[in-house]
Amino acid sequence: MIVATMSLEEKLARVRADVARVLRKYERKVAEMQRAMKVSRNKVPTLHHAYYPSPDHIDWIVTIRCTKKRDKVFLTAWWHINGVGLEAMVLGVDSAFYFDSHFFQRYRIRESDVVGAADNLRTFLRANYDITMKRLDTERHGMREAAGVAHDGLFVGTVRSVGIIAFDTYLSNDMLRGDQQALQRELQYHAHTKDWNAARLQQYRKWLDEVARMFDDEPE
Repeated sequence: MIVATMSLEEKLARVRADVARVLRKYERKVAEMQRAMKVSRNKVPTLHHAYYPSPDHIDWIVTIRCTKKRDKVFLTAWWHINGVGLEAMVLGVDSAFYFDSHFFQRYRIRESDVVGAADNLRTFLRANYDITMKRLDTERHGMREAAGVAHDGLFVGTVRSVGIIAFDTYLSNDMLRGDQQALQRELQYHAHTKDWNAARLQQYRKWLDEVARMFDDEPE
């Protein structure tokens, strides 16, 4: 159980201690999706979202993404603390992305308009289970700043210890400055291509160069 007196590091440790139990629960579903994908002619990735309340009083959103070549399980944990509100962590391989109650309040006001706090949180986390982020050379609240790409908009926060990135606010697309728009495009590019192999990435970059040359060659 996660309580208000815990540090971010302690919260992450409690969340990670629950991971093995969650993964075991969905091993059969992953295998089922693998078999279905192998016999299907459809090359479009399949997605499955599941909700699991663990005995440790952590609520999990489990997202399984299956393609012809690979499958991946994305894990997001969230909980409610009396007097604090809703918090969440999206787990990465070597990192964890923490979202506080203030973040979800800003997301509701600036993007989702979903009234219920838990429904608003789930709306964000279902859409943003696979996060791409960048550590910036600027400071926020006296710590190194970081930014993450959202399904819509941008979220910003700070770099903490043990691989934690703590996001505290959400910026909708109509709020972004020019430099933030450029950062969003950079992050979206990496989000789109990060699972590609070297050959596909090289081909895509070649196509982008050709498109750029076409625009450069157009008469003014």
